Amino acid sequence: MLTRLIYLFVLLAGALLFGLGAYFQHALHLQPCGPQVLVRYALVFAGLFALIALITGTGKIVRIVMSAGIALASLAGAVVAAHQSWPHHVPLHYAHPDSLAHSLPLGDVMPKLFMGSGECEKHWSIVGISGSEWALIAFIAFIVAAFFAARGK
Repeated sequence: MLTRLIYLFVLLAGALLFGLGAYFQHALHLQPCGPQVLVRYALVFAGLFALIALITGTGKIVRIVMSAGIALASLAGAVVAAHQSWPHHVPLHYAHPDSLAHSLPLGDVMPKLFMGSGECEKHWSIVGISGSEWALIAFIAFIVAAFFAARGK
C-alpha cells in the first residue's frame, strides 16, 4: 500500500510541476529555454514510470524496474536543473542545450509544451526559490521515493 502511495506521489507531483511550467508558459507568456524543456521531459518520464507502476501492480520485478526508471529520469532531470540553477548563483558563460531540446521527438508531437525559445536568465521564483531549484528539490525527492518504493514490502 505504501509503495502505491509513493508512486502516486511521484505521478501527482510531476504532473503538478509540469502543469505549473505550462501555466507559466501559456498564461504568463514566459517561454521556456532548452534546459527547462529537458526538465519537462524528465518530469514526463518519471511520471510515466510511476503511472505504469500504479497500473500494473507492485510485484517485486515491476517495483524494481519502475523505481529504477523513476530514479534514472529524476537523476537526469536533477542534473539539468542543477546545471540550470547554478549560473543564478555563480554567473558563468556556458552553452545552453537548446539544440538537444529541439531535437527530441515530443517537440514535434506537442510543440506548445515541449519547444521553447526563451532565455534561461528570465526565471520566476516562489518563496525565493527559482523554478529550476524547485525542480531539483522535486527530482531529489523522486529519487528518494523511488529508492523506498523499490525496497517496499
